[in-house]
Amino acid sequence: MTFQYNSKAHFLYAASHNELQSMGVTITSGSDFEEYRDLLASARPDHALGAPFEPTKFELTEQNALWMIGRNETGDIVHTQAMKTLPTLHLSLADYLSRNLREFEPSGMDIDYGRTVYRAGPGATRMKGTIVYHGEFWVGGSPRRGALLSPVLGKHAFLTALDHWRPDYTFGFIAKSLAYKGFSARFGFMHNEPNAIKYVLEGTGDTFEGTMGYMSSEDLHYALDLPCPEHIATAA
Repeated sequence: MTFQYNSKAHFLYAASHNELQSMGVTITSGSDFEEYRDLLASARPDHALGAPFEPTKFELTEQNALWMIGRNETGDIVHTQAMKTLPTLHLSLADYLSRNLREFEPSGMDIDYGRTVYRAGPGATRMKGTIVYHGEFWVGGSPRRGALLSPVLGKHAFLTALDHWRPDYTFGFIAKSLAYKGFSARFGFMHNEPNAIKYVLEGTGDTFEGTMGYMSSEDLHYALDLPCPEHIATAA
């Protein structure tokens, strides 16, 4: 059974590469996050590397983390995303996040953790085992192109996680404004916990709210069997 499934996963992984290339995007990946920082500096000079993937704070290796970038036909970077496994050990994701919330600080924000609130939902409370965090997702260009590419890029991310770690769960935080516009569903998360986190900004008291999107291993297997949207070819 394992051999058959791994063969299927590798086939789908290769197919997703081909789908993206047909849309004008070539994906490369790595685990050196100093290199990733340099790539971001050239592609997104207004974006600082997010705390979860900061190599000066965490030991990020090919065993526990990776990044992906997408280049267009002229070689410009038009896409980024990154993933890593969490050392949750015996803890549920809810307990891990409650104890280690600073590890997931959004880039470019000065957070008042005395007033910031993480609200664990039933999904996070159940999650244990191998858990993969997903972040750094960005697609350059027009909003329409991003909407068309997101389902394929999301499927590619899930296949990559499956190929590397065979996770029990995969999750990510999505800004409330984007979640309510459907990004979480387009990306491929099958479940959402609304109002999971409310950051309070130091000094101003302004808030930044996020939804947690997630899927289990069973969800992942189900989602990967679904056909890609028929309209993806129009993204090129």
